[in-house]
Amino acid sequence: MSDHIPSLADLRRDIDVLDDQILDLLRRRAEAVQRVADAKDREAVATPVGFLRPGREAQILRRLTGRPRGGLPLAALTRIWRELISSLYRFQAPVKVAVHAPNKSAARWDLARDFYGSTTPMQLCTTASAVLRALSQPATLGILAMPEEGEKEVWWPLLASRSPDTPRIVARLPFVPNPRGRFAELGAYVVAASPPEESGDDRTLLVLQMNEASPSVARLSTLLSQVGLDGQVVAQYRRDEGARVMVELPGFITQDDARLAALTAADPSQIADAVVVGAYAVPLPAENE
Repeated sequence: MSDHIPSLADLRRDIDVLDDQILDLLRRRAEAVQRVADAKDREAVATPVGFLRPGREAQILRRLTGRPRGGLPLAALTRIWRELISSLYRFQAPVKVAVHAPNKSAARWDLARDFYGSTTPMQLCTTASAVLRALSQPATLGILAMPEEGEKEVWWPLLASRSPDTPRIVARLPFVPNPRGRFAELGAYVVAASPPEESGDDRTLLVLQMNEASPSVARLSTLLSQVGLDGQVVAQYRRDEGARVMVELPGFITQDDARLAALTAADPSQIADAVVVGAYAVPLPAENE
């Protein structure tokens, strides 16, 4: 057994070697992403943001954060990989992010930047409608405030259309809790002109078109249970001609799920339509400190 105790210079050389190896691996990963993009071109995989794989990205982060981290904080590890993932979007599309930041507030902007990286172009939008308009531009993602009671601009009922061109909710932020961040209590949905993707641990968002202006939440919960759906109401938009109700359901549910047709058929006097407006991967649990 050697009695040699490495000097500070030896340890720094070790770090230099590791840095070179990390850079080489990053280059190889970028080359692999380029090959994926080339394969998509050959197989004619083409939608406005067809490169977007929110479910796959969530799976990557869940797998990595489940491995030993050697003391590396959860927020730091996921930030490194989010920078890597987002920076390599450029091999498939010139991505940009439109952020709903009313009154030019910085918190939601920082929330978007934390997830989509320092090199992704971002556009500040002071209204939710401006974000939705921006989604008509190719490869644009939108960051929109989660519904709140008494909000001035209610955007989510606009997604309750069966048209294939209608944007959908594809993710929820923050995906990684960061209690030390300025957006610790802030939440947002990511909206895109593409369908959500299943990750294995998901929540689905459903908008119900109600025939009453003030529907009973208790009655709605009963109807959901009757058809085998365990949902909870997360937002309501009351109008004289009938309310809109957003419901969150566990799991990944698509529009052709038989339970949705059964729901509208269970009480047509109450529910006129039920439209899946998106789904998102369940965020990672907070790290115990």
